[in-house]
Amino acid sequence: MTYFLQNYTLHYTPLSPIHIGTGDSYEPTNYVIDDQCLYEFDSGGALAALDATARQELEKIVSGKSDDILKAVQAFFYRQREALKPWAKNTLPVLDGVTKLYAARVGQTANKQGNGVQIINKLEIGRTAYNPVTSRPVLFGSAIKGALRTALLNAANQNQPLSDNATNWFKIDKLEKFERKKYEKEQNKLFPQLNQKLFSKFEQDPLRLVQISDAAWCSQDNLPSAQVQFSVNRKKELKRDKNGTELYSNAEKQNLSKLLECLPAWRYRAFCGQLNLQQINITGHNQKQPSADLRYTISQIAKTCSSFYLPILKNEIKILRERGFLDDAWDNSIQALLSTMAIKMQKGEVFLLRVGRHSGAESITLNGVRHIKIMKGTPEYQPQTKTLWLAADQPQQRNGLLPFGWVLVEISPGDASAPDWTELAELCEQHTADARLWAEKLAAHISDLAEKRVTAADKRQREESERLERIAEEKADAEKKRIEAQAEQRRLAIMSDEQRQIEVLRQLLSQKQNSKVREQIGGPLYTALRALVTKASDWPDEAKAELLVVAKLLLDYIGAAKNAKAKELLKNL
Repeated sequence: MTYFLQNYTLHYTPLSPIHIGTGDSYEPTNYVIDDQCLYEFDSGGALAALDATARQELEKIVSGKSDDILKAVQAFFYRQREALKPWAKNTLPVLDGVTKLYAARVGQTANKQGNGVQIINKLEIGRTAYNPVTSRPVLFGSAIKGALRTALLNAANQNQPLSDNATNWFKIDKLEKFERKKYEKEQNKLFPQLNQKLFSKFEQDPLRLVQISDAAWCSQDNLPSAQVQFSVNRKKELKRDKNGTELYSNAEKQNLSKLLECLPAWRYRAFCGQLNLQQINITGHNQKQPSADLRYTISQIAKTCSSFYLPILKNEIKILRERGFLDDAWDNSIQALLSTMAIKMQKGEVFLLRVGRHSGAESITLNGVRHIKIMKGTPEYQPQTKTLWLAADQPQQRNGLLPFGWVLVEISPGDASAPDWTELAELCEQHTADARLWAEKLAAHISDLAEKRVTAADKRQREESERLERIAEEKADAEKKRIEAQAEQRRLAIMSDEQRQIEVLRQLLSQKQNSKVREQIGGPLYTALRALVTKASDWPDEAKAELLVVAKLLLDYIGAAKNAKAKELLKNL
């Protein structure tokens, strides 16, 4: 048995918005939106951007009531957006409708449940798959390989049903609830068997011979690599009630639009990756390798993918045109592309794929096996979906919409560069005007943001220096007071009992003098002096003399030096 590895470079051009979800999202406590631009920052950037007053305000907010913290933090960061923008680690464009929605809802309560409990409007934005080092988006090899597998399985299945004696799926809605659950359980057991039925067991699976890398962002045009859009739900077929009023999908009636970061449409060869095909020359029967008819060439893979996905694309375009939903400029460009790529597609040099979220159930299921659960009052099962999720600029938008997930793939042998495709490049260029304006605007703004960042950093450094100086001064003052206190303790320790009592009176006088509160005879000072003079009757002469000095100062301070009672008191000393 001989193994040969054939290497190919795949160049990917997104034809419509693509979102490959990972469960990650932009949280409104880590981004701000301003002037149709999202600025993402981390906690380190936020702390560096905020001055001392703002940091104290934030600390106060996070120490507040738990129900209000999220709203308050959202609103706080929005108010501080000018300070935060220079510290953004990632920026991307958002459409005008997203900007308006954010400004209207940030820090607000979206609605309330029936019991009055607040539902916080979190404003998460689903993030597409990305490289954590560069923050640039990626197309996961697993997503690409999954799309290939669907097309190859569909070709192998040849429109056959899941099993010869399977229940009629399209009448399943007539089953009772218990029977429905039993049916679903049985059918779910059959689907994993379909892959094995068509591609045999694991060792003989032909996709074992296909290795696909993640596709990295490789565009050099300096245009934004992603943008934030709405995903909205629209009915495929126009239906009206008895009064002639159009009936909308449940998602549309409830305005269940979602915010998604998407790869922009018409980005010429924005991604590139590798595909390796392992060619096996088997002599004799080998149960651990795919059979000969399942060892695909790159051309067979390309043609099979196009034969599966192209009819789905054309049918979706037809539906969107009939409903008046489709963006005219996109429609014109896709028709021109399908015309110019027809020969390349027939040769297996290029092919269509559909990847990511909202690709539609038809794109991830097989003809003849398609079994789609339609969620409504009573779920039913159909070979086609009833609605479409579409990319929009506004949540209520009903025209100028785009489908999700379409990508054109070009094949180059080995590491060779793909030859120029002028027609494709020109079609893509027609759709980059808004992205170029945004990039130019951001480029002109970057120097201002950089200057603000330096200014903020200088201010933060000055604040930190001043803080350290204050700490040093406070430490020095505390040390000085400690030394003085120790000296005072030593001084008091060597005093006699009489001297310590005199010292207490002296300190009381000093405190009154410093407070600048004048007293008269009969006040606390004079009362303390009289009590001490009475006790001093049997003191040594030296102690009486020392007390006499303090007594004269005290009487002079309270203005009683010439008072007869005071003079009489001093005679005791």
